[in-house]
Amino acid sequence: MLAKTGTQPKDIFENWPESYYEEESLTKRKEYLEAYLKDHPSSESDQRRLNILNQRFSVKGKQEIDQFIRAWMMIKICENDRISFLNRKSKEKELRENLRQLCILDHEKNEELIREWRDFARKYLIICCESHSYRTAAFGLIPMNDEKTAMRIAREVDLVTRIIPSRFGLEEECSSFRETVIDVYCSLLENGKEYWQSYLEN
Repeated sequence: MLAKTGTQPKDIFENWPESYYEEESLTKRKEYLEAYLKDHPSSESDQRRLNILNQRFSVKGKQEIDQFIRAWMMIKICENDRISFLNRKSKEKELRENLRQLCILDHEKNEELIREWRDFARKYLIICCESHSYRTAAFGLIPMNDEKTAMRIAREVDLVTRIIPSRFGLEEECSSFRETVIDVYCSLLENGKEYWQSYLEN
């Protein structure tokens, strides 16, 4: 289901910063980035990269925590929330906090942020495509083919980047993030463009 991806070079500093994004461990990324900045202290782009990584990445014990994935999941579970006069402010506050965690609100839009969004989207979509539970229906009893899985992912992308934000008039603020995730979806999945177009038409 996934398109072919490249392989990581032996030397992490070779072809920088492309090699940086090919490192899967966020812990190692931070180590490499700090080492690179030690030798290139005037690199403003890498300082921005480090600031964004610090926003995205945290450690609990020995566990790496991807705060982008966490914020995405927190938005996703709001799908069935009922918005009323009594809870609207609290629900909007919760959504805004998660959008800030994704660097969508109150954050400078720059090339490094777009790259981090792309990296997050690639990582999360791979998790979805390789997850047994994500690729099954009826409590994990019925396997879904590639097309149905792709439609399920497309629905989730639309839900998190447009449908839920639109409940609070935040779809415009999410537009750059949405475009980035959709672009990764279309390029990462085999037949991704066709699947996305099919989702929009249904």
